[in-house]
Amino acid sequence: MESKSSRLGWVHTFVLQHLSPEQLAEIIDVTEDGIVTVDSQHRIVLFNRGAARLFGYEPAEVLGQSLNLLIPEQYHQSHPKDMEAFAQGPVDSRRMGSRRTVSGRRKDGSVFPAEVTISKLQHGEQLWLTAIIRDAAERKRYEDALLRLNLELEERIRQRTAELAERNRQLQQKTDENEMFVYSVSHDLRSPLVNLMGFSEELELAVRKIAELLGDPRLPAEVIQPALTLLHADVRESLTYIRTAVERLSRIIDGLLRLSRAGRVEYRWQTVEVGQIAQRVVDAHRTVINQRQAAVAIQALPPAWGDPDAIEQILANLVSNALEALPPSGGGQITIGCQPADSEGYHTYYVADNGCGIDPSLLPRLFQPFQQQSASNRKGEGIGLAIVRRVIERLGGTISVESTLQQGTTFRFTLPGVPPSGGSPASNLPVLS
Repeated sequence: MESKSSRLGWVHTFVLQHLSPEQLAEIIDVTEDGIVTVDSQHRIVLFNRGAARLFGYEPAEVLGQSLNLLIPEQYHQSHPKDMEAFAQGPVDSRRMGSRRTVSGRRKDGSVFPAEVTISKLQHGEQLWLTAIIRDAAERKRYEDALLRLNLELEERIRQRTAELAERNRQLQQKTDENEMFVYSVSHDLRSPLVNLMGFSEELELAVRKIAELLGDPRLPAEVIQPALTLLHADVRESLTYIRTAVERLSRIIDGLLRLSRAGRVEYRWQTVEVGQIAQRVVDAHRTVINQRQAAVAIQALPPAWGDPDAIEQILANLVSNALEALPPSGGGQITIGCQPADSEGYHTYYVADNGCGIDPSLLPRLFQPFQQQSASNRKGEGIGLAIVRRVIERLGGTISVESTLQQGTTFRFTLPGVPPSGGSPASNLPVLS
């Protein structure tokens, strides 16, 4: 790195070889920026035309005057101290105003913001300080406008955030109310349902006893035969319909209770080894897997932040559905895997099968209660996937499905890999028994 003396020597040599003093003075004078030089006593010794345009003074009016002439009065005491500190410091030049706004005062008394670069030159015992000055009013207007826009944007974001928080609170309150209503209705329906099941059993017992009584040979044949036909045809058929309807209603009520509890159970938030849970779920379904001669592959599954029982409930439901969709004759395959985490730290897990697939018309409402996946899968009442979606949403994730008939189905669901900055994704609510 060249020294200060060598640099000045080079400039001095260049000026002597290429420029006359008059040419150098003209270059300085026509510069657009203002150039003001003061001596060690802070008297103005150079004032170019750029400075004259900025401050409104003619050079003859300011030469020999104190620099305070160009500085707002409130800085008359502090500014000379700042310049003296710079003159005594090791830095040859620097930009002024790095910690505060620099201001200049025009001849008419108006004050304007300025960008100022100050430098010093020591020649023998003489010290000169030179300031290159540019009017920053236009830039200041842009900065002020940008600041106002930022403040307005921040206020809009704050208001929007508050509105969304209130809407979320209202939605959560509505969800809680709906879940409580479903729970209450389902709970209240269970008592008369039990009575219906009991009375239907009593009716069947009564039918059997009447059939025994009709076996008495003392009764006329013209009475026995119509009575037996009535019992074994109409009455038993009606009782079968009643019991079937009661059993289905019982399953629906059980599903509604499970759905309501899915939104109210208290979660134990922790880091969950999803791979271990997936293996446990597959082991629990080993009998069905062997019966269907299926192959199940578990890929590397990163940990998730959530509740271990809830995540096991998700995987158990999806694996059970996948097994139901596989061909019973063998050749079925199920894969449990995970895609790379996204920018927000969420993992996308998936359960894929090569089974019968799902009718495209069912996909838009598949996660709604009481929606069957396919005509061949009617063991339940279509509540499982609705519960899965509710559980995943409480864990802070989402679920989606892709399916092609006779080719297979893939369920994908996201879960956070680490605890969110604001705490658990969903509030813990008390368990209803």
